[in-house]
Amino acid sequence: MDPAPVASPQPSRPPRWVRLLERIRPEDWLLVAWIAIVSPLLGHGQGSQPGPGPFDGGQPLEGIFRLVAVLGALACIVTRNADGPANAPGVLERASVGPLTGGLLLVGISGASGLGLTGNAGYAPLIVAVVVTVVVRIRWPALPTTVRRALVTPLVLAAGGIFWTIVDSVSNGGSWFGLVSGASAGQDLGSIAFVVSALVAFAAVFYAMLVYAPRQVAEAEGGVGEWLARFGLFLASLGLGVAWLRPFGM
Repeated sequence: MDPAPVASPQPSRPPRWVRLLERIRPEDWLLVAWIAIVSPLLGHGQGSQPGPGPFDGGQPLEGIFRLVAVLGALACIVTRNADGPANAPGVLERASVGPLTGGLLLVGISGASGLGLTGNAGYAPLIVAVVVTVVVRIRWPALPTTVRRALVTPLVLAAGGIFWTIVDSVSNGGSWFGLVSGASAGQDLGSIAFVVSALVAFAAVFYAMLVYAPRQVAEAEGGVGEWLARFGLFLASLGLGVAWLRPFGM
């Protein structure tokens, strides 16, 4: 009599946090590096003096990069996905047109300000181009998903740098971690919780406008868990980016 077959053991399923990390994309890690390393070096490269704000002039390199990022995102909007599902929901159907338009205008106006293109001469053409492109959505030839993702990545990086500048100004070069631990004398827990909650809420709105919405236009993907994990990385990179230059007096 033949022995009964032995069932092969089922492979163990990795923990949920491991599965979430597996869904983190290269764009997420690139954004982390941009906010935690590149933006602090650019913002405090001249020493301990605070760098220019996101809408200050005299930033030609940042201005050019931000305007090029907006153009890349607009190019993604007017094209179709060549290798995605035929019935993939568009930007309007995903209710991201509002955040996307606001994000494009914010980065574009910041870029124009950096180049000194203020007033009607600089802002009016930009506003018209963004609104017309997002609303009308002229369909150009389809592009592969990887190309469309690459087109919106500069916008995401530019937005991350702008938000780091805002957070750095609000914290006055201090550390989020020091604030949370009560390192600042006289800070009660209620005040600390309120400040941190307000920063996280502001970060969530900013992230929806300038990270989630553009990337959903390039490729509609990811569930709630994946995007919460990506947002957590975004917050961690902000805290690290604000804090790590402090020991060097910058």
